[in-house]
Amino acid sequence: MDPVRAIFLGCGCLVALGAALTWQGDRVYSELFILPAIVAAGAYSLAPQLRWWHWKRNPPDLPTDLAPLLDRFDLYRRLDLAGKREFRRRTFLLREATHVHGQAIEEIPEDIRVMVAASAATVGFHREEFLMGDFETIIFYRHYFPSPQHDVLHCSELHYDDGAIIWTLNVFLRSCIEPQSFLHLGLYEYSRALMHLEPELRQKIGPVCLNYPAIEKLTGFSEKALLEFIGLDVLDLPAITMVLYHTHHELLKIHHPELFGQLEELFA
Repeated sequence: MDPVRAIFLGCGCLVALGAALTWQGDRVYSELFILPAIVAAGAYSLAPQLRWWHWKRNPPDLPTDLAPLLDRFDLYRRLDLAGKREFRRRTFLLREATHVHGQAIEEIPEDIRVMVAASAATVGFHREEFLMGDFETIIFYRHYFPSPQHDVLHCSELHYDDGAIIWTLNVFLRSCIEPQSFLHLGLYEYSRALMHLEPELRQKIGPVCLNYPAIEKLTGFSEKALLEFIGLDVLDLPAITMVLYHTHHELLKIHHPELFGQLEELFA
């Protein structure tokens, strides 16, 4: 049960008890009115913190109608039953911890929020502390957008200072649904966020990451296609390597066994 709702119900019962005792007795049981009111007001003001405390200790599963979305993520498909349940729980918690907004978009569909959270869950699944630090704000645009950092139209951007990730909605969705045809933007930006949180990770992957010819041979994504897809002149090759570890797992294992083994040591 929702802990805030449980507190409200308990306070309501105490108020009802106070009313019954007052009606039957010869005095007003003010403590049964005042104290529940104070507790209920505190629970209302601290509702996000109370829910998070409860969910961390008793993480609920994703609703059954949203869980099939996770089959789009290769890591989830490879996990055993216990691992799948843990992945769904982490996805739920990450969804609740992430603030998703739209620019000129009235409401972000729930399946998009789940795919954002599942992207973060995938990248950080090897970590006991799986939350992505201060990277908890997501902004979606309808179209490719310019920004103060990049005065060109692009579809994906990470802001280190304020912990925000910006995507073009339909491009993000397409990359999540078809990771064999498009670079998975969710995994890409969260990989960059993780390397910002753990600089030693970039130091380990940077010297051995795939270059553009190797990426094209493995995936069919040419340098020109990747640059045009995202819309920027420079991309993060260590982050792309991390993405392909998740989306082209078996191909990477076959064609780059040494690199695959190094990534396994970091993420398995």
